[in-house]
Amino acid sequence: MKFTGLAIAGALFYAAPVGAGLTGAPYVAALAFAGLFFLWVMVMKSEPFRDGPAMILPTFMIHFALASLCLGLGHLLRALLDIEATAPLAGWLVLGLGGIALGRILWVPKKEAEIEAIAETALKKLNEFAEEAEEFLEEPPDLPLFHPTEAEATALALAFGALDALPAEAAAADDIRRILAPLETELRPHILFDALLARAARTGARRDRQASLLLASDTQLLRADRGARRMAAVFELIVEAADVITLAHYLPAANDLLLDDPSIEAELPELQRILDISEQIEGEQPELAEELVALAQRIEDIRQEDDHE
Repeated sequence: MKFTGLAIAGALFYAAPVGAGLTGAPYVAALAFAGLFFLWVMVMKSEPFRDGPAMILPTFMIHFALASLCLGLGHLLRALLDIEATAPLAGWLVLGLGGIALGRILWVPKKEAEIEAIAETALKKLNEFAEEAEEFLEEPPDLPLFHPTEAEATALALAFGALDALPAEAAAADDIRRILAPLETELRPHILFDALLARAARTGARRDRQASLLLASDTQLLRADRGARRMAAVFELIVEAADVITLAHYLPAANDLLLDDPSIEAELPELQRILDISEQIEGEQPELAEELVALAQRIEDIRQEDDHE
């Protein structure tokens, strides 16, 4: 409804000089209508000359040209239609003023300026956000902690290729250790542990379970990734694969860790889980079962000592 009213106001406004030409108004009337057009700008804009007074003259000249065009169009139609009727110029000026008044009623400059300012601010913010996003995309990504960087992924790929070259079920511990040693300085501990544990679970090869155990039983690395319970995760891999050979290496490694730092007991499997596995293998592997019970007892002793303190 608002825009329909503005269209009517505009039609009245521009009909005035055309009508004046139709009714024989002299060409000097273009000055009056140029003033009318100039008044339209003054009334309909909250800041008609935002760029300064220097724009007043060019604006008036443009409006004079527009008024002359409309008046000339009226004279052309008068000649083509052979119209002889005349009318006072004042009536057409009043019609133009009526169009301005109607437009001003429907269009509130201050309110529209506020809306325009809000839209301009929103566009400015959007442009700033786009620029910041572009800068962010151009910067090297600061990847989340649980994702490897490009350098880490490359180092892992090379190490995994070297591990693949070793026998899946009878790889020498020294060979595995030689491949893993550089990774301890090239990768963050949690990235290294996660990658090896995932690989061991995927391949099911004893070689990869041994690699996981070698890293998980490194006291320095375990402290750097404390709370992730890597030794417990490796234990589950061994149990799931029924790998008694790696379990035989796991038990002394766990005891050495406890000897070096008793607080590492929190990284080992739960007591009940150790005892459950001990019962399950007691018939076929009695010696390993006894060692599991001994490990559970040692963990319990450490916890009791902590409680007394």
